[in-house]
Amino acid sequence: MTDLAWGRHASPAPSHAAEVVICLAVIGLMVLWPSVHRFDMMLEPVFFDAGHTRWLLPPGDRGWHFLVAYKGLKIAFGVAGGALAVFLLFRAATRRWRAFDTRVLAALCVFVLTPLIVGLLKKLTGVSCPVQETIFGGPYPHVAIWDRLFAAASYNTHLRCWPAGHASAGFGLMGLRLLAPAAQRLGIYWLPGLAAGWSMGLYQMARGQHYLSHTIVTMMLAILLSSLAVAIRDRMTVRVDRG
Repeated sequence: MTDLAWGRHASPAPSHAAEVVICLAVIGLMVLWPSVHRFDMMLEPVFFDAGHTRWLLPPGDRGWHFLVAYKGLKIAFGVAGGALAVFLLFRAATRRWRAFDTRVLAALCVFVLTPLIVGLLKKLTGVSCPVQETIFGGPYPHVAIWDRLFAAASYNTHLRCWPAGHASAGFGLMGLRLLAPAAQRLGIYWLPGLAAGWSMGLYQMARGQHYLSHTIVTMMLAILLSSLAVAIRDRMTVRVDRG
């Protein structure tokens, strides 16, 4: 099926609007609903042995799981993204650019922008990680995004844990939605991003680096970015089709 044919059968704009609204609503709930933070505090002790003051996967452990699930994945994603960027530059420089390359470029933008935006939010928000908090044997009091928004806690440069950063690279694979035909928008093209993002997010939760809500917010940001990218791509494709 050609690129233009995909555009003719693209989902109507309201479906993209609905995705955007849902993403923003979930992020709003994660930020503003106090029950979310209470649930985080109930769930995180599953990964923490209070008797031995030890996390399921100790943050200082640099064993095989760290090399595979943290360092290794970062290197793999970085190499893959860099290689894809070089390939697209080669296609453009040699005038071999095709319509599908534009889709790949859009997917790469989602993959890159997701961790960049999450990293910026982590730097600006000043929210604590579970491992840093006194309730889990750390040196700082618990600071949620709720506390920062309503000035209940002052900014601390040592607290940079909202939303989930490591998982953002995995959820950035939601950009693969840009490669999907319209009929498969909610199908297999979602799976790599969801699988990678949640694997990386749960790994960090087991190390005391994030609460569940941190990871959910990162997922919704990735879906939001991919939804906006798909909407822009479809609008541009329909315009070209109409000529």
